[in-house]
Amino acid sequence: MPEPESELSSREVEHVARLARLGITPEEVVRYRDQLRHILTAIDALKRADTSKVPATAHPLEERNIMREDERQPSLPAEAALRNAPSREDAYFKVKAIQE
Repeated sequence: MPEPESELSSREVEHVARLARLGITPEEVVRYRDQLRHILTAIDALKRADTSKVPATAHPLEERNIMREDERQPSLPAEAALRNAPSREDAYFKVKAIQE
């Protein structure tokens, strides 16, 4: 692959790691720098690809939702739903508060 337009430096990798509050070793800096350089090279190759004859798509595969028609059905009775609940209060599940 050709080299990316701008070389990523170890200093830039260290800066990004510091912004993300990641503690990385000097060996990891070199490894991540090299990996990111390869990623940037691949992105540069994609930028150069001629896509003028490719139609715009939201998804590469033709997908559609196949759903059944809604049908009204009786719901599960509250007593049956609460039968195995570890804790309940009247006809409701009782759970611990998630906010203090």
